[in-house]
Amino acid sequence: MLDDALVLLLALISVLVGFVFILFVPSLWEIRKPRDKGPRRVKDVTLEKLGVKVRRLSGDFVRLLGDLTLPDGFEFEENVVVEGCLRVGDRCHFGKGLKVLGDVTVGFGVVIDENLVVEGNVNVMDDVVIGGSVDAGGDVRLGEKVYVGGSVVAGGYIELFENCEVVGGVMAGERGAVKVLNVPKIEFPSSIEDVE
Repeated sequence: MLDDALVLLLALISVLVGFVFILFVPSLWEIRKPRDKGPRRVKDVTLEKLGVKVRRLSGDFVRLLGDLTLPDGFEFEENVVVEGCLRVGDRCHFGKGLKVLGDVTVGFGVVIDENLVVEGNVNVMDDVVIGGSVDAGGDVRLGEKVYVGGSVVAGGYIELFENCEVVGGVMAGERGAVKVLNVPKIEFPSSIEDVE
């Protein structure tokens, strides 16, 4: 009887060890030799093809000289400083913060993980996510469904839609005001008979 219990216990322990081994071997293999090499690094050559002079500062900063228009889907993993005006294409991603010394227009579906600091005016299109705050020396316009994880501070006017979310609050300068716009309503017919 004791031998049967011991055999059963050893069988259960071996099944448990086998189960744990099967679960964790792929994880250990991935840690040892990962398939994903990590985030893509933007090549300076790509930026130079756009006619932009690039200066890499310390490891986390990229300085772009002159006015710039980024194409759709462009990605940065560093903090970006633009000495000029900037037009960001749709669905771009900034892994850290963005500072612009001129005006900026942010395209549809852009993600900025940290702060957006602009000395001029800010125009943000729809469906944009800004993880930090927006700080502008001029006017700020936020499109529909924009999320700002911090506050929005402007030296001038602030215009935003009612379906925007600003977590930290909104503050316009002495010469400005805050204007909240209504989301346009679309009336759909309730049935096919209404269409005819």
